[in-house]
Parts: sequence; structure tokens; C-alpha cells
Amino acid sequence: MDAAACIGCGACIAACPNASASLFTGAKITHLGLLPQGQPERQTRAMRMVVQMNLEGFGQCTNIGECEAVCPKGIRLEVIARMNRDFLRARWTGSGQP
Repeated sequence: MDAAACIGCGACIAACPNASASLFTGAKITHLGLLPQGQPERQTRAMRMVVQMNLEGFGQCTNIGECEAVCPKGIRLEVIARMNRDFLRARWTGSGQP
């Protein structure tokens, strides 16, 4: 539940050379997806949030790690991996269609 500590300050986006919002988006997807109440919409949530992040024009994550280094709440890069896993699972199964 460390991902739930995200305060949405934007420090991760500001520090990222790609202006990626992956740490923020991954934190939101992760903390909601780990709760039992979040399971029914887990794949749909991941699909919609990643699609919206891309529509907003944020850059793609290249795992440089600047976001993790500046995060005041210590959110780890693992949330990006979980976000990618949930997003890919939704795409492959077709269950996360927005």
C-alpha cells in the first residue's frame, strides 16, 4: 500500500527527462488494484488511465529513475511495472476496453 501515499505533487513528472507521468499513474493504478474492492475494474482502470495519460501528451517511461529519486513519498519504480503488466493483460485479453 506504499503506492497509496502518492500526493500527486508532480515532482516525478518535473524530474523526468521525458516528462512521463508513469510513476504517478502507476501509483494510482497500483494502490486501487491491490485492494479487493478494486479487482472488478482492475484491467479497465489500467487501460483507461494509460490511454488518458497518452492522450494528455506525457512522455513514455524509459526507466531512468529520476522520478523515484525525487518522490517525496518514496514511491518505487515497481508501480510502473505493475501498471504495464495490468495494461498489457487488459490489451491481450480484451477485457479492459474503454
